Amino acid sequence: MRKLFWILIFGFFASFLFASESQTQKLYLKNKIIVHSEEVYANDLFSWKSTWNPVLYQNVKSPLFLKPEDVSSRLNSASKESGDSSDWEVKGTKTLVLPLVKPVSAGQLETKLREYLQDSYGLDENQFRIHYEGSEIKIPSTSVELVWRRMGNKFHGGKRIFPLDLHSENGLIHSYPLTFVIEEKKEAWFAKRLIDSKQIITEDDVEKRSFFSSDSFEEYDLNNPIGKTALNEILTDKPIQKKQLRLLHMVERGQEVQLVYTIGNIMIKARSRALESGNEGDKISLLNITSNKKLEGKIQSPGICLLESE
Repeated sequence: MRKLFWILIFGFFASFLFASESQTQKLYLKNKIIVHSEEVYANDLFSWKSTWNPVLYQNVKSPLFLKPEDVSSRLNSASKESGDSSDWEVKGTKTLVLPLVKPVSAGQLETKLREYLQDSYGLDENQFRIHYEGSEIKIPSTSVELVWRRMGNKFHGGKRIFPLDLHSENGLIHSYPLTFVIEEKKEAWFAKRLIDSKQIITEDDVEKRSFFSSDSFEEYDLNNPIGKTALNEILTDKPIQKKQLRLLHMVERGQEVQLVYTIGNIMIKARSRALESGNEGDKISLLNITSNKKLEGKIQSPGICLLESE
C-alpha cells in the first residue's frame, strides 16, 4: 500500500513537471529585422506559426536594439493579457529592428549627393549635372545619420554607384547602393550641316559648342577641324569625335611614291617610300626602295615626287 502511495505521488509530480515544461515554448530572434511600419509584430521578430500575432512594440521611429530577455518579457505579458497560459522563452543574441518609414525622394537624394561632392571634392555644379536613376528610399524617422561612402579622388561623368550608409550611435546599421548618372560639361566641334564621307571640312561646316555628356570614353578633338577630312558621314548637330576626322595629305607618310629625276635626256622613275606627309609643293624625305638610300623630293602630284637632291 505504501509502495503504491509513493508511485502515485511520483507520477503526480512528474506529470506536473512535464506539463509545465510542455507549456514553455522557445523562440529565436532573427539577426536583423527590417519593418516598414512603426509597429513590430511577433512574426517580424521570430519564425512565428501561431494565428495569434501580437504587437510587441509600437511607435518605433528609430533603430531599436533588442535583447532576448526583454523580448521574452514583452511576449509573456502579451500572452497573459490575451488569456493564453503559454510561457515563452526567447533565445539568440542582441538584434536590430530597423523601421524604414520615412521616405527620401529622388530629388532629395540628388541634392544630398551634390552637397556632399561640393563639400568633399570641390565639385563645380556648373560643370556637372547629377541624375538619380532609382526610386525613393526609406529610412528611420529619427536617430540616424546619412553618410555617403568615400570614393576615389578622380571624379568624372558616367553611370556610378554611390553607397549611402545609415549610421546610428552604434555605428553602421544599413546601406543603400544608389545609382546616379553624372553628366560632365565638355566642349567639342559640332557639325552645322550633314558632312559627307571624304568631305574636307570648311568653316561653314562646323562650330564649337559646350554640352553635357555622361560618356567619359569619347574623345573630342578641340583643335580646329577646318581642312581635315571626314572619314565617315557626320550628322547635323552631333559632336565630332576625334576618330571621325583626319588631316589627309597628297602624300601620306609610309606611302609608296614614284621619285622622278632625269639623267641627261632620260627620265627615270624610282620606287620610293615617303618618310613624311605633305601636300603639293612640300619637300619631304623619301627612302629609295631599291638602294635603301635616303633622298629628298618635292611633291608634284598624288604619288609623284621630283628629286631635289641625292
